[in-house]
Amino acid sequence: MKVETISFKTEYAEEYGIEAAILIQGIQLGLALNRYKETHNHFGRVWMYNSVAEWQRTYPFMSESTIKRALQKLREDKIIEVMQLDKNPMNKTNWYTLTNRLGQFEPIEEVSLNQSKQYKTNNVKQTFIVPTLEELKNEFPNLDAQRFHDFYSSKGWMVGKNKMKDWRAAARNWLSRNELPLKSTTIKRANLDD
Repeated sequence: MKVETISFKTEYAEEYGIEAAILIQGIQLGLALNRYKETHNHFGRVWMYNSVAEWQRTYPFMSESTIKRALQKLREDKIIEVMQLDKNPMNKTNWYTLTNRLGQFEPIEEVSLNQSKQYKTNNVKQTFIVPTLEELKNEFPNLDAQRFHDFYSSKGWMVGKNKMKDWRAAARNWLSRNELPLKSTTIKRANLDD
């Protein structure tokens, strides 16, 4: 994706350099886009991934070596964290997140997906993100969001004996159960006159 217009905070450019400020803006955008993707939430934080080559395609006015230097400076200054989180060990694509010092969203409440053993994928703990009322209302306008949220909050976001894995699926099930017609409980009397 080639970017035609670049914006960044001048305070970041003054402190870390223009290239680093541009990359901070790119990471902030990636984190905002990935905020609600469960696959991009690790260790209670939002992450985005990109290769240096992809960064260079996005910002063609910067060379790969300039990008590497800017990312290294941000890492050394503890502005970003970099990890390889892909399930495939052959994939060495870096994942990036901002530290709380510079715009990371508040830590996400981590909930173990299975109480008896940790659910792990390539040694990365999957996290469940408790939805906000606003999210529930936006994604499911026909849902009584407050009732749904209160119900599962009171149960610790458990479904039976297991931690909830997907609140969207739970909301769809909640709606489908509430749409079922009520079973008739009227009792028909037998006609004894015949």
